[in-house]
Amino acid sequence: MKIQRRFITHFLFGVLLWILLLAAMLPITMEGILPHYGLVGEGYEWVVLVVVGIVSFISIVWFGWYFGSPLIRIMSWIKQLAEGDFASFRDYEKTCKKNGKFKMRYQLYQEVIDQLMDMRAQLERARVERAEVEEAKRDWIAGISHDLKTPLTYIKGYSTLLLNPDYKWSEEEQHNFVDEIDKKGTHMEQLVEDLTLAMRFDSSHAVPIHKTTQDLVSFTREVLTEVSNDLRAHHHHFELLAEGSIQVAFDPKLLKRALHNLFMNAVIHNETSVHIVTTIEQRPEQVVLTIQDDGVGMTEDTLRNVFNRYYRGTTTEQASEGTGLGVAIVKSLIEAHQGTIEVKSAVQKGTTITLTLPSKV
Repeated sequence: MKIQRRFITHFLFGVLLWILLLAAMLPITMEGILPHYGLVGEGYEWVVLVVVGIVSFISIVWFGWYFGSPLIRIMSWIKQLAEGDFASFRDYEKTCKKNGKFKMRYQLYQEVIDQLMDMRAQLERARVERAEVEEAKRDWIAGISHDLKTPLTYIKGYSTLLLNPDYKWSEEEQHNFVDEIDKKGTHMEQLVEDLTLAMRFDSSHAVPIHKTTQDLVSFTREVLTEVSNDLRAHHHHFELLAEGSIQVAFDPKLLKRALHNLFMNAVIHNETSVHIVTTIEQRPEQVVLTIQDDGVGMTEDTLRNVFNRYYRGTTTEQASEGTGLGVAIVKSLIEAHQGTIEVKSAVQKGTTITLTLPSKV
């Protein structure tokens, strides 16, 4: 509405200038210029029409320039955006006065220009984010290839040893080889399951949820017991704080996967001993499960990208126990339960992860 009122105001102002110009030019022409050349008397009324025509033509040209030149520049900016050039608009400084404000004819389209500026900024941010995602995706694919190749190398190596006819392995040695092959196979299976879940969530295919009502406290305790029995977690301290039984409807398989990922993240990313405290609290409409550790924490960059499925937080040269999809998959699994996840962390101050699940069945 502002641009409409402003357009009417500018148009009426232009019409007023046209009338004033006619009011000035007619007397000057008829009483000053014509008598100077001796052209007086009747028979020169046609000069009035000529003056009106000339003044009108000049006014029309001025109107076209005043209202049209900003549109031409705006169209050139739109073309610039369409060509994928999201840098500052060309000749933008020509639209402003020395004090930085728009010139009067550009003030008419101020809202349009402002919206184009916002669009340019959004497109530029989107371009940068897309480039970052593409770079992260390339690094992620390289990391996944590395992670899949590592256990495969072990499997191939142990298999070659078992099949080597030049050696006779003892039963204990064969058992150790097969055990290692089984562990590496399980690791690869987990990697493939992570990829499968990620692809299903990426393609917006709903993951089937088979909820059963269980005691969340006992369920979490079982997951903690399994994690604490892992050799990698032997020097960490686990604590569960909860009162009584808290009945919640959830999918045991999927929620176990989510909790296991979170607990193992705390284990894997903290080489020194840390205290991992899990708190479960019953609230009127939801159940809140908090996992807090006093470990190394996350950098701002890692925290900002923690839910990005293509962000690993490590290079391919660094040791990695998974795909880098852990927290991203957890987010999708919790949201599939109509819940939420929040992560807070600071370097050398630990990490706090808060899950909420609806308490109603």
